[in-house]
Amino acid sequence: METVAIVDIGSNTVKLAVYKVDFKKKKFKQIFKESAYIRLLDCVDNDGYLTEEGFIKARVALESFKDRLFYFKPSCVIAFGTYVLRVIKNREQFLSKMADLFEIEVLSGKEEAYYSTLGALLDIKQKCFLTFDIGGGSLEVCKIKDRQIKCCKSYPLGTLEFKDCVDGNSYNILCVEEKVEKYVKKDKNIFGESEKLVGIGGSIRAIKKITGKRKIKKKLLKQIIKEIQETSPIRLTEKYKIPIERTKTVLVAAVVGLKLMNIFKSKELLISKYSIREGILYEKVVKNGENGRSCQSKTSNKQGVELA
Repeated sequence: METVAIVDIGSNTVKLAVYKVDFKKKKFKQIFKESAYIRLLDCVDNDGYLTEEGFIKARVALESFKDRLFYFKPSCVIAFGTYVLRVIKNREQFLSKMADLFEIEVLSGKEEAYYSTLGALLDIKQKCFLTFDIGGGSLEVCKIKDRQIKCCKSYPLGTLEFKDCVDGNSYNILCVEEKVEKYVKKDKNIFGESEKLVGIGGSIRAIKKITGKRKIKKKLLKQIIKEIQETSPIRLTEKYKIPIERTKTVLVAAVVGLKLMNIFKSKELLISKYSIREGILYEKVVKNGENGRSCQSKTSNKQGVELA
């Protein structure tokens, strides 16, 4: 058994996950996880640059993670960034300033979609389905056929990208739905219809905490959306043990999920316990067995997936 650490720099949260990997059995188990809700996307100015506040928040979080890893002593550390690091104009400056802590790889939207869906495949046993991964900055949708990733698309529809839909102290649900339809419905011919829609990401897993279920019908999801709207963030935290910062994104994630179910004619939402971190861990470390010890940063597209 070896210890592997994953550092995930997202638009809403920065996460550290530590795993024990059994190379012989090609299995892994998470032994530690920590999240910092620093909302880097909110620290991007109108010109597209990450502000000094954003640099400081990221630095503090990553220094904390580096200190944590002193105790775990992982043989391998993989650090990556997603949407927010893709879009900021001072990305190279960010990578340079954090280089003494971690060597960070910035994933494209296509790579993000691929790895998150690969993570879901490790958990979901269905042969054919669609996945959606909603983070803070982007939404990825992928088609799975006979357990192969066939096509993926990335959209700027993360939970923090719906500020224009805020009406007073709450979200305008119709506005959220219309925005999803504008971006996604035109691609229905690419993805087709699917009875099963698999949700990926922390905001989606929060829905599982509310329902107590991994399989959710549309009727129940509608009820949950109504409950979230009528319940204060503090009460949601107390009742369902959802982090207070996560209560700010779970409503949008639920509405996006329901809208996607309607677009793709899905009858059931399945919630994956795995996401992009497990997908990267499996592809870059576990799958290669003993050769995975090197934590290679680049991965070829071995499944022939069309990343649209």
